[in-house]
Amino acid sequence: MLFSLLKNDNTSSAILVRFATIAVIILFISLNTLSNQLFSGARLDLTENNLYTLNSGTFKVLETIKEPITLRLFFSDKLSRDIAPMREYGQRVREIIEEYVVRSNGMIRLERVDPEPFTDNEDLAILYGLQGMQISQAGEKFYFGLVATNSTDDISTIPFFEQNRETYLEYDISRIVNDLANPKKKKLGLISSLPINGGLAYPDAPASEYVSPWEIYNRLGEVFEIISIPSDSIRIPEDIDLLMIVHPKDLANITKYAIDQFVMSGKGTIFFVDPYSEVERNALPIEQRRTYIPGSNLNTLFSNYGAYVEPGMIVGDRISGRKVTIGRSQNSRVITYVLWLSLTKDLMNPNNLITNELESILTNTPGGIVRSKDAKSKFEILYSSNADSMLIERFKIQFRPDPTLLLSEFQSDQATKNLAVSLTGQFNSAFIDGPPKPEDGGEPFINRNHKIETNKGNILIFADTDMLSNSIWTQKQDNFGKETFTPISDNGSLVINAVEYLSGGGELIALRTRGTSLRPFIVVEELQKKAETAYRETEKSLQNDLTITENKLRDLQRGASIATQDGAPILSKEQADTLQDFKDQIINIRKQLRDVQRDLRVDIEKLGLMLKLYNIWVAPILVSISAVLVFLMRRRKRINHLAGMRTK
Repeated sequence: MLFSLLKNDNTSSAILVRFATIAVIILFISLNTLSNQLFSGARLDLTENNLYTLNSGTFKVLETIKEPITLRLFFSDKLSRDIAPMREYGQRVREIIEEYVVRSNGMIRLERVDPEPFTDNEDLAILYGLQGMQISQAGEKFYFGLVATNSTDDISTIPFFEQNRETYLEYDISRIVNDLANPKKKKLGLISSLPINGGLAYPDAPASEYVSPWEIYNRLGEVFEIISIPSDSIRIPEDIDLLMIVHPKDLANITKYAIDQFVMSGKGTIFFVDPYSEVERNALPIEQRRTYIPGSNLNTLFSNYGAYVEPGMIVGDRISGRKVTIGRSQNSRVITYVLWLSLTKDLMNPNNLITNELESILTNTPGGIVRSKDAKSKFEILYSSNADSMLIERFKIQFRPDPTLLLSEFQSDQATKNLAVSLTGQFNSAFIDGPPKPEDGGEPFINRNHKIETNKGNILIFADTDMLSNSIWTQKQDNFGKETFTPISDNGSLVINAVEYLSGGGELIALRTRGTSLRPFIVVEELQKKAETAYRETEKSLQNDLTITENKLRDLQRGASIATQDGAPILSKEQADTLQDFKDQIINIRKQLRDVQRDLRVDIEKLGLMLKLYNIWVAPILVSISAVLVFLMRRRKRINHLAGMRTK
C-alpha cells in the first residue's frame, strides 16, 4: 500500500514529510530523555573565567564530607521579577550550587525556598538570621541567602548574597560546606598593639574613641578560632596552632623570647611590622602626632632567621604610586604619591600559593625587607616594588607629607624592594644563651625545653600594617541598615591565604578571587584612559605655560616703573601685550581641553552606534540569510531525492 501511494507524487511527498516530522519529534524526545538519564552530571562551561566550573580546592572540600549536608537556598522568586539584576544573579548562584550537588556524590542536597511575604517560609528565614531587603512600603522583603545544615544540627549561613562579592561566591559556599564537614577550627594566636580586634583606638584613649573589630579580623574569625595573647606574655599557649604578630611595639624581652621559642617549635608565624604606621599615627590626638614615631621592628629576631627590615626607611615607587588629589577646589590637581602603592599581579610571586591567584594589593608607606648575608634559610619573595623605586627616610613625612616634594626629589636606584617574604628552613634562636634576664630584677624564667635552632622554621614577614586597615582595602556601605565592607583589593585574601598556608590547610586559597559574570566595556574604558592621558598632558602643558608667563610678568614688573592713577596700576604696552597673549593662550588651551573631551564622547558614541547597528540589523540579517540558505539546500536535496525515485 505504501508503494502504491508513493507512485502518486503529491501523496508520497506529503506522507514522507509527515513521517519525517513524527520521526524527528520522537527522536528529539528520546534523545533528551536518554541524555538526562545518562549525562545528568555532564557540564560544558564556555564562560571566559570558567564561572560554572568548580575549583580543585572545592573538590578537596567535597571529599572531606562524611555526613549529608542540606543546602537551603532562600530566594524570593516572585518578588525578584521586578529586580532583574538580582534575578539574574539568583540564577547564577542556583546553578553553581547545583554543580556542588552533582559533584558531591549524593552528600549534598539542595532545597529551594521562596520566602513569600508574611508566610511561614519568611518566618523561617528570619529564624535562621537571613537578611531581608525591604522593597515596598507595605513591608515586603526580598530574601536571598543560604542555610547549610548537617545531621548533627550544626548550622552555617550566608545571610545575603551580595552581588559585589561575586568573585568570592565559590569561596563563600565552600567555606560554609567546609565548616560543617570540618567543624573544629584551628587556633590562631594574635599579639597586636593596634585595635585589630576592637577596643580603644590608642592607649589611654577616652571611651568615645572605641573602634569595632577590623574587617580582616572578622574574616579571619570565619576560618580560625582567634585567641588574643597579651603583649607581655612570658609564653605562648601550647594549643595555639599558629601565631600572628601585628605592629609589635615595645615588647618586653621575655615576650620576644616566647615568640622566638614558638618559631623554634616549627609552627607557623606571620609578622606585620611597619616603619611608619599611618593607621596608628592618625588615631592619635593631633598634638601627639609630630613627636610620635609610629614604627615597629623585630630585627632582633628576624636577623637570626635570615632577613631584616630596613630601619627607618620607607619604600617609594614611582610606577605603583597611587594618584591623589592635592589642593582645594579650583587649585586642586592630581599627582602620584610615591608612598601609597597599588601593586599589580606582575609584582607578585606566581609560583606561591599565597599570591598566585591575587590581582592587586594596596599598601601604604611600606618598608623594605633584605636577606641577611649569612642566612641559611630559604628566602622567597611574595611581592615587591617596581625597579623604579627608592628608600625614603621616615623623617621626611614625620611632620607633614608633601607628595609634590617627594615626587620632585625622587631618585630611583633601579632596584626592586621586597615588601613581603617567606622564610623557611634553618633558623637560629635569637636567645642562644637561654631565656633573658628579667628586666625588673625578679626571678629568672626557666625553660627546660629551650631550643637554640630549628630546621623547620616557617614564617612570613610583611613590612606594612596599614594594609590591614579597613580604609585601605575595603569600601564601607550601608546594606539594609547594616554596615558592610566591600573589598576593593585583594588584601583580605592575601592575609587569609597566608594564615591558611602556614596552618597547612590551603583548600580554600584559590577560591577567593574567582571571576565575575559582569562584562566590563573594555574598549570604552581604554578610550577613556587614552583621553584622560591626553587631557592630563594638555593640562600639564597649560600649567607650564602659566608658570612661564607669570615669571615673565614678574621680571617685567621688577624692571619697570609703575605709575598709579586713582590707586590702579598703569601697565606698559609690553606688559599689556603679555597679558593679552596670556589670555589668548588660556582660551586656546581651554579649547584644546574641550576638544579632547568632545573627541572622547564622539569615539564612544561611534562605538555605541556600531554595536547597535550590529545587534539590531547585522546579526538578525546574518541569521536570516543562514536560515534561507539551509532551507534552499534542504529543498534542493529533497527535489534531487524525489527525482531519483521517479527515475527508478
